Amino acid sequence: MSRVQGRPRRVRQARRARRAVGVLTTLAVLGMWEAAGRSGSVMFLVPFSVAARGAWDLVSGPGLRQDVLPSATRTVAGFFVGSSLGVAVGLLLGHFRALDPWVRPVLEFLRAVPLPAVLPVAVLAFGPNSGTRVGLIALGAVWPVLLNTMDGARTVDAGFVDAARAAHVGRWRVVSRVIWPACLPQVFAGLRIALGISLIMMVISEMVASTSGLGFFVLQAQRAYAFQDMYAGVLVLGLLGGLFTLMFTAVEYHVLAWYEGQKGIGRG
Repeated sequence: MSRVQGRPRRVRQARRARRAVGVLTTLAVLGMWEAAGRSGSVMFLVPFSVAARGAWDLVSGPGLRQDVLPSATRTVAGFFVGSSLGVAVGLLLGHFRALDPWVRPVLEFLRAVPLPAVLPVAVLAFGPNSGTRVGLIALGAVWPVLLNTMDGARTVDAGFVDAARAAHVGRWRVVSRVIWPACLPQVFAGLRIALGISLIMMVISEMVASTSGLGFFVLQAQRAYAFQDMYAGVLVLGLLGGLFTLMFTAVEYHVLAWYEGQKGIGRG
């Protein structure tokens, strides 16, 4: 009993130690940024304190509605659209393998096209509007989710599927009740990658023929040599990405609690 009771305590202590190391590392990096900015050893680098002051001005002033919120909305919308499409197509192709020869060449071609190269074509075809940018973000998010979902669906233990079919469970119920839960860990691995790609595509899409957003803000500041604003925009982008990651991790931890338990990782 003492070993069983002591294990959650060791897990909590290990988590606290990792968090403490993370905080100390972050503070050390910010301290080096501050020192390098004040020493002038790096050209055009402003101190962290100056960038942080500019970031606060950005999120507490008109920039919140003009740039920060539009960027966050586009990122979330593109991520959800791309992820939903990736999950649906990935489950379909993973379970119905007869479809693979028909769609594989098209998927491989689309996946091989660099996304930044699609941006000018999309702007010319559909116009420089938010819908086009959301579509580009979705196009970037769809591939890691689709491939991970398809791979997860194909690696589900065949015994589970055969047992469900022996019990006369319908094909779609097999997908929703057997295959989908079993491939969730790989789906979330793809979703985590897709979230990072969504942020990158949001910035890239806002740097072309845009009038709002953090990407537009950073580019305009760079062109005007407003380095405080440029670093402030970059800092806000980093904070936005960190916020999205924390929210995603909380959802992942809740949804995959059963999987962590199977791996022997206590929740304590």
